[in-house]
Amino acid sequence: MAQTTAEFLIEQGKVEGKQDAILKLLQFRFQDVPEVLSREIRNIHNLTHLDTLLEQAMTAQSLEEIDTHLS
Repeated sequence: MAQTTAEFLIEQGKVEGKQDAILKLLQFRFQDVPEVLSREIRNIHNLTHLDTLLEQAMTAQSLEEIDTHLS
């Protein structure tokens, strides 16, 4: 079944909201977020992957623990 324009826009809003939340949390916890990491997060559009990254952002002890290349 094809996705309607409204469904696409809703999905896109969820993706952007999660990306924003992850980046804001990382900035709060670690101050400076490298541009490379920020770009990698912005390029992820899978909500499940973003959920995993959000959990990592909450529990990581360093930015090196954030894995944007989940399989």
